[in-house]
Amino acid sequence: MNLYKSIFILAALALAGCATKNYGDEKFHLQMATHGKDVMWVPTKVEMAHEMLSVAKVRPGDIVYDLGSGDGVIPIEAAKKYKVRSVGIEYNKDLVALSKRNAERAKVSDIVEFKHGDIFVEDFSQATVLTLYLGDNLNFKLMPKILKMKPGTRVVSNTFRMESWVPDQEIRISNGEVAYLWIVPAQIDGLWHFTGLPGMESIQLQVVQKKQFFDGSLSQGARRTIHFEDGRIRGHQIQFEFVHKSKKYSFKGELKNSEIVGYVNDDPNLRVVAKR
Repeated sequence: MNLYKSIFILAALALAGCATKNYGDEKFHLQMATHGKDVMWVPTKVEMAHEMLSVAKVRPGDIVYDLGSGDGVIPIEAAKKYKVRSVGIEYNKDLVALSKRNAERAKVSDIVEFKHGDIFVEDFSQATVLTLYLGDNLNFKLMPKILKMKPGTRVVSNTFRMESWVPDQEIRISNGEVAYLWIVPAQIDGLWHFTGLPGMESIQLQVVQKKQFFDGSLSQGARRTIHFEDGRIRGHQIQFEFVHKSKKYSFKGELKNSEIVGYVNDDPNLRVVAKR
């Protein structure tokens, strides 16, 4: 028998075996590739759920939302391991009911909620951690809404990326499956007025933001404009480097309300404040 044909048959048999396995319970027979609204259901491995929550650095006070929560494994594991409030949003009513029963069996139904709804309609803006296992296309459609979430929100996607949004981190579990982490960046695009930069008074900083990265230019009246690239935004944290009179400077700061406050070259005497 042809080698490629043999591999194809073995793969088909394996998939068929997964398709007939019951991932549900006595009330709902759940099979691999069960159809949902936009995607087919594929189980999230417990190992992957743990790694996704770990890379998101889930901590007390977090609220975990899982979009397309399926049988509820991620919200349930978040509640079990970290004792945090968790919410799953799922379009399939049978999966919502199964998830609720799974939460009861895991004894976490007091802090886990499962909502029947459309992920493009339901509000998940309260999430501090957002998990996804949806697909490239759905991730791309959700990206504008996710980028408007609170800065610092940790977003973790099993397997699928978000097109032009470069992940902040990538993880891989023992079987080779991959997940990606993004930290929602603060929105700092536009013009800022800096005070406190050494040897430079009344400086204007023009920021051109590209998600968690940005380019900028520092200008002071008629003097030569200083350009820099590859500034970085991680939640509210902001940093960039520039060269002035052949000397290299590094700025690290934080967006606080409507101001950027930080220090140059980690020097406590070089405090810098920027306002729009």
